[in-house]
Amino acid sequence: MNDRARSFFAVNFSLDVQDEITRTLVSKIPSDGFGRTRVENLHLTLFFLGNISKEQVEQLKEKTLSLTQTNPFEIELNGIGHFKNNIIWLGTGKGTPEIQALATNLGDAIGIKPADFHAHITLARTKSASPRSVRETVEKLRSEKYSKKIFVRGFDLMQSTLTHQGPRYKVLFSICFEEPR
Repeated sequence: MNDRARSFFAVNFSLDVQDEITRTLVSKIPSDGFGRTRVENLHLTLFFLGNISKEQVEQLKEKTLSLTQTNPFEIELNGIGHFKNNIIWLGTGKGTPEIQALATNLGDAIGIKPADFHAHITLARTKSASPRSVRETVEKLRSEKYSKKIFVRGFDLMQSTLTHQGPRYKVLFSICFEEPR
């Protein structure tokens, strides 16, 4: 890790889930005008931090250890939308209050109030696509009626390195929830 790392907290998915989202949704987004999210980069962002130091990584790890007391919970990935004709996303249905509570508790633990949180997985960003193309693509993806239930058993602090081929992510540390007894 360099002196400072562009970082965020995220719920990562198994490769099977990432592959399924890619096959079912991302692959149906036109490559012309859109930057599709690479399969290995599909995740649910909880909290974007910006650039942080190595020391801050260790401090964040200590501050978030209390969240291991969180019970694992189920969420359902479903619903397609867009933010300002710029980002096409997959949202959450069941489990949305729990994922929002996790983001809030994470912010409380690290002493930062999160910006407006909307649980989502970025499927693509527009490069040169028109607003009409974005809306048509969203409608096409909605017709897939994609739905997938997964268990959230923890979260990771991720480092994002921007490259010409797109961002590269690396796990800096993981917080795993304790299974109820």
